[in-house]
Amino acid sequence: MVEEYESIAKNNVLEKVPRLAYKSIVGLGWIFKVRHDTYGNIEKYKAKFMAKGYSQVEGIDYEETFSLVARYSSIRSILALAAQMEWNIHHMDVKTTFLNGFIKEEVYIDQLEGFETFDRVSHVCKLKR
Repeated sequence: MVEEYESIAKNNVLEKVPRLAYKSIVGLGWIFKVRHDTYGNIEKYKAKFMAKGYSQVEGIDYEETFSLVARYSSIRSILALAAQMEWNIHHMDVKTTFLNGFIKEEVYIDQLEGFETFDRVSHVCKLKR
């Protein structure tokens, strides 16, 4: 959890601001995962915070959605091309991903549980990325 929070702070993803009564707040939750090696031994504990997007209302809280996901057909095509051209393939494990640009919309989320710096009732986090 500390590693995830430090990544958020380092990448300037949010800022803590006073809660506005007329703005809706998106809740947050933690997702925990245990990674095992090929022998079943615990390799790493992971924690990720996720927004409870189901609490948003289309047309009020958002207009459209976007998620950067690679299609399997694209991956297969790239691997086939790499095999044909004898290119080297490298695998990367990305710990955190953030958009390069700043968001224009005002999106407010609850403070991360366990990392509150102000009273939860009076302050929320405004997303910047």
